[in-house]
Amino acid sequence: MSALIGANTAATTTTAEFGLGDRHTDHDGKVWVYVQASASIAQYDVVTYDETYYTTVAPVSTSNDARGDLLGVAAVAFADNEYGWLQIYGPCTLNVLASCAPNVELTTTATGGSLDDATTASLIVADGIVTTAASVSVASAKAGVLNFPAVGRTL
Repeated sequence: MSALIGANTAATTTTAEFGLGDRHTDHDGKVWVYVQASASIAQYDVVTYDETYYTTVAPVSTSNDARGDLLGVAAVAFADNEYGWLQIYGPCTLNVLASCAPNVELTTTATGGSLDDATTASLIVADGIVTTAASVSVASAKAGVLNFPAVGRTL
């Protein structure tokens, strides 16, 4: 993967500037994928996306966590139908629920875009993504690490 000239991972646009699915490695070694949002996405949301890079590009939740779909994190907010970059590798900031422990297996939740450390049967694991800082008593954005995350197995 290589750097793309003109790639701005800190902004979204209403028209495509790159090909859907293009990947970009920035100067810090973080890897990004270019998508078109199919729903509104908040900053730091964990986002599910499928092989089309536009049919399903929405905050991940227990209602859209299809096994095998890929995950990324939105460094900026997206409006529905906007184009932009999701981070898929490297240190990041991501949304987690209250009291989420660091460096443990994370699962999808009913709260779109936020992961948790819950171990309830029937929850879906988010493989390749961890937080590195404990969440406090409220849902918040925390430091984490991405390693090409995907929707994984059911607990």
